[in-house]
Amino acid sequence: MVTISARGHVTRDGTLDLRVPTGLSETDVEVLLVLEPLVSRGAQPAPAEAGWPEGYFERTFGSLRDNPIACEPPPHIEARQELR
Repeated sequence: MVTISARGHVTRDGTLDLRVPTGLSETDVEVLLVLEPLVSRGAQPAPAEAGWPEGYFERTFGSLRDNPIACEPPPHIEARQELR
């Protein structure tokens, strides 16, 4: 089995044309095609597309305003004798 990764562009009519050199000649092959849309730089998927429930950020934004999370200093760690 050979795994080949390729990028392509889907046209307005929803067609993806690929020309993929395989190194094989005159043989039957089974092809598995997985399409994963790429997010363009600067663009972010909608929260629902990213798996967040509808309205999640609107409901939770600022919810800790009255009771903020405090970062306490770490506890004192006693000095121990060095092992030899």
